[in-house]
Amino acid sequence: MHRVMRLLVMFDLPVTTATDRKNYRKFRKFLQENGYAMLQYSVYSKIVLNHSALQFQKSTLYENLPKAGHVDMLLITEKQFANMERFNKPQRVEEHVMTIERIIEL
Repeated sequence: MHRVMRLLVMFDLPVTTATDRKNYRKFRKFLQENGYAMLQYSVYSKIVLNHSALQFQKSTLYENLPKAGHVDMLLITEKQFANMERFNKPQRVEEHVMTIERIIEL
């Protein structure tokens, strides 16, 4: 059975110096240019279709890690990701989570 997985990347990087801010922007740009979608300011996700794609993403992330700060990765199934609920206060706005069913392949 083919299972689509979702790789979550969560990071906490320092932004106290100009160099820190530059490294932060560089890492975010790397994630965006490599197909990661922002869920929150420091939380990004990407669909991985198989084990070799996962290994490639992990090695690419490792090569682009900033020199300071923390970066965490979590692998979950697409079904688990699709079951995520979002709550916003003070306004309650329903948001739809981008799932594989909502992505159109060209």
